[in-house]
Amino acid sequence: MQRSNNWQKLWALLLMFFVSSAGLAEDWLYTMKPGDTVWDISHKLLKDWRYWDDVLRHNNIDNATRIRPGTKIAIPLYIVREELSEVRVDKVSGAVEVIFGDNERRLPLKPGMSLAAGDRVITGENSTALFYLEDESSILLQEQSELEFTRLKTLGGGSTRSMDAKLDIRRGRMNMDANPRHAPDSAFEITTVSANSAIRGTSFRIGIEQDSARTEVLNGLVSVGNAHGNVDVPGNFGTVARKDSPPIKPVELLPAPSLDKFPSLIRYLPTVVPLDSLAQARSYRVQVAADQDFLEIRLDRVVKGRFMLDQQFEDAAYYVRVRGVDANGLEGKNATKAFRVEARPVAPMARQPLSDQVLHTGAVSFSWAEVEAADQYLFELASDEGFQDVLERRQLDDIETRVNIAKPGTYFYRLSSITAEGRQGPPGKVVRIRVLPVPATPQPKPPAVEDDKLRLSWQEVEGVAVYQVQLASDAEFQNLVVDVRTAEPEVQVPRPPSGYYYFRLRSIDVEGYEGAFSTPQRFEVEPASYLPLILFTAVSILLLL
Repeated sequence: MQRSNNWQKLWALLLMFFVSSAGLAEDWLYTMKPGDTVWDISHKLLKDWRYWDDVLRHNNIDNATRIRPGTKIAIPLYIVREELSEVRVDKVSGAVEVIFGDNERRLPLKPGMSLAAGDRVITGENSTALFYLEDESSILLQEQSELEFTRLKTLGGGSTRSMDAKLDIRRGRMNMDANPRHAPDSAFEITTVSANSAIRGTSFRIGIEQDSARTEVLNGLVSVGNAHGNVDVPGNFGTVARKDSPPIKPVELLPAPSLDKFPSLIRYLPTVVPLDSLAQARSYRVQVAADQDFLEIRLDRVVKGRFMLDQQFEDAAYYVRVRGVDANGLEGKNATKAFRVEARPVAPMARQPLSDQVLHTGAVSFSWAEVEAADQYLFELASDEGFQDVLERRQLDDIETRVNIAKPGTYFYRLSSITAEGRQGPPGKVVRIRVLPVPATPQPKPPAVEDDKLRLSWQEVEGVAVYQVQLASDAEFQNLVVDVRTAEPEVQVPRPPSGYYYFRLRSIDVEGYEGAFSTPQRFEVEPASYLPLILFTAVSILLLL
């Protein structure tokens, strides 16, 4: 049974070979135009006009005068006038190398070069190369790809020359706009690891992944086949061919995704850009280029639902191109949008105060890190996060400033860099701060001595967490007798020895901010009894007598 299947595959392969040989290798199909005669085309297209009778016999034509315009005439290739053709290198972006013929040495590919049959081109990461064939067919070789120009010929002569080209894409991806002049007799053959494609005039994309090749036809018609079968793929459809199976039935390409939410201006890098979801899309091909034709590609990757632009993107104009990728790996129609990156000079990093830091009314200090590309800095302070109510806007040469904030509340500040040329970069991260009132100084009441206790009290202050109370025997408060904290508006301490004392206190809020001490109050603690003093005085007088 296995042997029978193998013979079937062999016969299919031989059949495809003979069919392609008969239609492509042995004959050239020429379409008769109004005014054409066999004798005219023999002089223009054949190596020698005397082969005109061979053409008639080959096509079983008895009366040459009855050939109508539009009739396809099969002309054996061995008698067709042919010339070797070349490929013109139009543009090169990134690291692209060429191998000329059998020479394995790799050389840099440069615009203006001419390539011939047998030459190979290899592109590196984020690198592309644009080629033009003699008939103005264009080929855009994408990054990390390898392409060989296997056959490059023109058939016929004069204005009726047609292109006969064979390309072998060994890995990677390429876009081709074949036969833009719509010459009816031009033929292109694309070979890959898993299938061959026959093209007359069309725009299409081909991508190679391991042992499979996908073909996405944008317009026209492409015939894709291998030893297991073949399919005709019309415009807006695609197919996938693997080594061990026939190409899948053509699948309609996904529509272009929406880029309405993609920002037209990007001020901060890196930034993550979300993509609008597209039904049936498993992932998305995202390309960012410096030119509208996507020859100078800066980013090319497949992502799930978002992608990141990093600091490699200089401030400039760019174009983004996105297409959905379905379950077969086929990439759909393109959505393209222009945008700009204006992310420089970068904003300075705030040093003080930090986000959500609690401060108090009065002079508040602000400072930030220096930015190398900045000549000046723009400082802005507002009462709202959107900076609609800007309270302070200062253009400064220094990296610090002080602002007097008299009213408690929530405030926001941000910083921007300004170059010597006056170009202002995007504002930095908005920093939120809270400003509390400075705790009021409590007003002390007269101290009271009660038996063996000393009671110190004061007027209660709203919003105070604790009070710090100090009692000292000197006005400089170097010799502290009492130093306590309490949440109540009074404190009782053991009665100190008689003498003069100094009393002061201050408020401390919930953030631990310590207000100013009150003015020290001097008071006297009298002796608990005057009898010892009277006795001492009396004894002293008697001793003096």
